[in-house]
Formats: sequence, structure tokens, C-alpha cells
Amino acid sequence: MALPLAGIRVLDIASMLAGPYGATMLGDMGADVIKIEPPYGDESRAIGPKVENDSGFFVGINRNKRGIVLDLTKPEGKELYFRLVRTAYIIVDNLRPQAKAKLGISYEETCKYNPKIVCISVSAFGQDGPYGGRPGIDPLAQALSGFMSVTGDKDQKPLKAGPAIADATCANLVAFAAMVGLWTREQQGIGQQIEVCLVDGLIHVQPSQVGQFFLKNYVQPRVGNASPFYAPYGTFTCRDGRDIQIASFNNKFFHNICRAIEREDLTTDPRFTTGEDRLVCEAELNAEIQAAFAKKDSDEMMRRLIAEDVMAAPVNSYEQTFADPQVQHNQMAVEVNHARVGKIKVGGIPVKLKKTPGVVRLAPPVLGQHTREVLQELGISDADMEKLRQQGVVK
Repeated sequence: MALPLAGIRVLDIASMLAGPYGATMLGDMGADVIKIEPPYGDESRAIGPKVENDSGFFVGINRNKRGIVLDLTKPEGKELYFRLVRTAYIIVDNLRPQAKAKLGISYEETCKYNPKIVCISVSAFGQDGPYGGRPGIDPLAQALSGFMSVTGDKDQKPLKAGPAIADATCANLVAFAAMVGLWTREQQGIGQQIEVCLVDGLIHVQPSQVGQFFLKNYVQPRVGNASPFYAPYGTFTCRDGRDIQIASFNNKFFHNICRAIEREDLTTDPRFTTGEDRLVCEAELNAEIQAAFAKKDSDEMMRRLIAEDVMAAPVNSYEQTFADPQVQHNQMAVEVNHARVGKIKVGGIPVKLKKTPGVVRLAPPVLGQHTREVLQELGISDADMEKLRQQGVVK
């Protein structure tokens, strides 16, 4: 069967993470995503370890796309861009409003060439308002949204999450916005501009914290790997030095833990009778559990925990994550043929459609890899293409 978004063309003129990764999710489901880069390439190509101008950062974000180079500062480049706009359903960008106005590719200008286009604009704080047009990246959103204030260890400074959680969350919103925009286009025959931003996305993924704040003016404290509401809940170190995260939110799971670590006496200890008791005496309880963990290697401890139906998982490195049998079963690492590097692995597709599943078809493109192919589809002759190349319009 055809892929779910087969026939939908998406123009990705965004850079870095949130916009491009949202476009990738559309490509995973069969959309023809054309990544348009300036001659120097997406900014993310220069970040972190790389092979020539293909960084791991870029490769991790941009599967399932065809890549072209267009210089939109040149009239000829902009003319080619608007020819592509006429063929597209969706545009994803993260340019600031003033940059789009300067280039002449604002939503209003774009609608002249395709009135039904769905334009999804990504920003840090919003396209307008008091902070509209300000530059921003992931950790600023973590700070402004309150996310950072509830993250970290007790009595320590707030911490940002290790991965770019604001960007990744916003990428999901880009994909969601695209689906809503396409449905509205289909049902009502209209295109529209849709805005998503990093700050809104991070507020959106804190529903329990926000609900507690609005209902009772309660602010969740920083508790590291623990919970402010349940115990035992945290990270414990085994004899071989590996850590395991466990969680327990009721008596059933607490009793399961006690059986797994061969300490059923803890279930009748008056200090740990109820959930409230266990929170009050959390330090003493954690000490008892840690002592039991220290007597077993992690593999044996995980077997015991699983056998007793305990909520538990090892704290993995990336190497251990992608060797994990469940991760492999879920196909969250997929091999592709990269034009420069050869066979490499990229992330898999997290949404599993049973009848029309997505597929990783294309490796992340090298800079300008598909320029000739895409321009030929627009009817550009080889002679004209060479002229554009000499003028620096394409690459």
C-alpha cells in the first residue's frame, strides 16, 4: 500500500533541529521532503563531530529528505524557490519575520504563488508579541518555560535536560500542525500560516506541573531521579557499578520490590507501611534498598525485578540502548547508504502504523545532493543549470 503521505511535497527551509526534525517526521510517512539549504549549508552541519560537512548532528535529524542548494538572496534563486512553492503543500521554516521579509518570502508573498499553502513557522518565543523576533535556542526555552526550575537535584541549581527537549517537542508539534493544516486544506480548501514555538511546546509537556500550580499554587521541588510523591523511586547502583532506575507508586509495587531484593521484612516495617510513611522515611528506605542492590550484579538484579513485576530499567549508555533487544525489536536504528560515508545507522520511526507503516527510504543528504534531480523535475535544462551553478545560485 502507498505510504500515508505519498504525493505530499514539503519544503524544509528551516535549520538546526525543531523545524527540520518535524519535516523529517513527515518524510518518514512518505512525504517528498525537499530540504533547501543556502550555499554554506544548514547551520547544524558545522556542529559537533563530522565527516567533511556532514555532522552527526545533521545526520541524526535529516533522514528521508532530498537536499538542494538555492541562494535565496539572488533573484534567480528566489524565482526557483517560488516555482517549487507552486508544487508544494507545506513549507516549514524557522526564519525570523524580519529575515523572511528581507528575502521576500513572507507568508503573504508565498500565497501569491500558492494560496492553499500551509506554512509552519517555528520560533523560540513566538512570531510576535513582546519577544517576537528575538533569537533563541533550546536551553532558553527550558529556562523561560519553568521546565528547568523543576529539573535537577535538591538544593542544587536548576538543570537543563541533556538532549534538546524543547526542539524535539516542537518538532512533534510541527508534524501535528502539518496534519491539522492538511486536513483543513482538504476539508475547507484553504491554506494558512501556523505558528509553533519552543516555549509553548515545553509548557505543553508539563501538564501535571502546570495543573498543580494552577489548582493549588504548588510548585514541584527538584528531586533529581526521585519523585516528590512516591517512594521508593530512584536510581540504585549494583555490585558491577551499573545503575538501575526503579519506580513504585503503590503498595503492590513496593511489595514486588521487596520480594525481588529478598527483603520482604520491609513490607511489615512500621516505617514503610503506607506511601506517606515511605516518603517520610525515604532516606532510610533507600539505604536498605541500596544495600540489597550492592550485593547483586545488574543482570541478575534486573532478572529478579522483572520476575517480580517491578517497574525497572537499566540506566543505559547509547551503546547499551541500541544493543537492547526491545529497542532492536522496535527498529529504532535503521541502516541507510549515505552518499559520502557509506552504510550508517540513523534513528528509526517511533509511530508504528500497522497497515501503512512509514519507512526510512533516504539517508540524510550531502549538501546539494539532489539539486540537479529536483531542478530537472522543474524543467530546468542542463545548460541553464550550469549557468545557475556558475552564478552561485545553485550548488
